[in-house]
Amino acid sequence: MIHREVADGLERLWNIRENCIWEADESSRHGEVYIFDHVFNQECTNSDVYGSVVKPLVDSFMEGFNATIFAYGQTSSGKTHTILGNKTDPGLFQLVSNQLFQHVADQVDERYLIGFSYIEIYNEKINDLLDKSNQGLTIREDIKGNVLLDAREAVVDNVDQVMENMMQGNKIRRVAATRMNERSSRSHTIFRIILESKDANQKDGPVHISYLNLMDLAGSERVSLTKAAGERLEEGANINKSLSVLGNVIR
Repeated sequence: MIHREVADGLERLWNIRENCIWEADESSRHGEVYIFDHVFNQECTNSDVYGSVVKPLVDSFMEGFNATIFAYGQTSSGKTHTILGNKTDPGLFQLVSNQLFQHVADQVDERYLIGFSYIEIYNEKINDLLDKSNQGLTIREDIKGNVLLDAREAVVDNVDQVMENMMQGNKIRRVAATRMNERSSRSHTIFRIILESKDANQKDGPVHISYLNLMDLAGSERVSLTKAAGERLEEGANINKSLSVLGNVIR
């Protein structure tokens, strides 16, 4: 539970045991127990989530495979905290970067180049969070079916550079207060890491490229709960629209 929920005296609505959840209120239960690959209770940290779910994907990414990680859920459910974290509980951004640069430091027979881009999708428009002047980006597709986007790609040498660029990008990301969340994300963001590697002993050897996408999705909203109006209402409608399309794609 978040601080606001605790301060309001709200109670936990779900019981958790291993990878199962069920309603805490026995009177409203219909006997359903929901089973997932992983379930994390309120005592778990971002590091727990990372070790169980994310690290295997990062391992594959460093071996040359593409991977995508979504933070998905209702508004105010903790998605951005999972991605960004705080000083005492680092988020996936930092944990991925730590593992990636440690891997690079440990490899003596490989040469690496690491870059990343950072974009937001706000009201169905794509904006570059690494270049404030680069807004309203156009999506293109080449003859091989690859999606191309003219977003800035920054080359980085260490974790500090990654975090610094990410924090600068977050300063221009759209956030606003709603009844459900005092800092509600009003856009989806995609943080893409590009890893290029080649054999250090082969001057003209092949270059391997892999991509890791970290996506912080804006939360689905009910107007009856957020009491949104005007600009916030338009944002919420576009958020729900894009999440609905995403659900159709994943199905």
